[in-house]
Amino acid sequence: MTGTRAEAPEASTPAPPPPARWSLVLRPLGYLFVGLVWTGIWLVALLLLVGSVPYLAFVDSEALVAGVGERLSNPLEALGVVVIVLPVLALAIGSGGWYVLTASWPLAVLSFVYAGRALDRRYRGEKLSFTTRGARGSTFGPPTTTSVALSLQPVRSTAFTDRVMRFYAAGWSVDGRTVVAMLPAGLAWPCAIAALAPDVPDPVRAVSAVAVVVLLLASLVLGVRAFRRRLADPSAPDHDRPLTDLSAAERRDRLARVREQRRARLSRGDPSGT
Repeated sequence: MTGTRAEAPEASTPAPPPPARWSLVLRPLGYLFVGLVWTGIWLVALLLLVGSVPYLAFVDSEALVAGVGERLSNPLEALGVVVIVLPVLALAIGSGGWYVLTASWPLAVLSFVYAGRALDRRYRGEKLSFTTRGARGSTFGPPTTTSVALSLQPVRSTAFTDRVMRFYAAGWSVDGRTVVAMLPAGLAWPCAIAALAPDVPDPVRAVSAVAVVVLLLASLVLGVRAFRRRLADPSAPDHDRPLTDLSAAERRDRLARVREQRRARLSRGDPSGT
């Protein structure tokens, strides 16, 4: 005896039961449909954010410019625009728009990945995705009275799905640094309208155009820093490496631990839960 206590071996998590036969037949179309729905949501959000700029700038822009000019001519209304309207726009258009876009496209990509896997015989005897529950108030979206379902997480992780899951977590877990980083992009939205509107004086249009570039670059730099800071979190679980060097049993046990880690961290609203 050396006096050291031997560690108990880790219990192996039993593999989940195989999907039902009807599920195997329908799930390729199901995942394809879900992917198309999330792609549509992403496209609608993008069109609303980007398409609203030329629409407001060129469709009845004279009335829009006149209305803004009247409000700015009144000191109290001008103060209200600066103190209330612009911050709300920055938060809704910048931070809100970023979260809608980032929360939707990873789900679309993962759905298409599962649709392809559903046609692959190697995945025939296993589930393709699973769902965890995020704590109330910890995820992006309207207020809820219960926990939020975080679906379409991969049962079998790969290097590609791990990368997508980083954006998945970034889009569904609210992070203060990211919210602040996207505020300049939200302010760029009214500046872009002013830069395009033909009824705005040329000096104002030129200044607005420069402001658009500066504000978008500021959000880009701050957003990249915020995202990298999230990935550099030392408490993040170590499962970014591919599992190709493991045996089948080791791979199954490792994947089970990864799923448990991801489920626990996402349920706490931890953005590094990928």
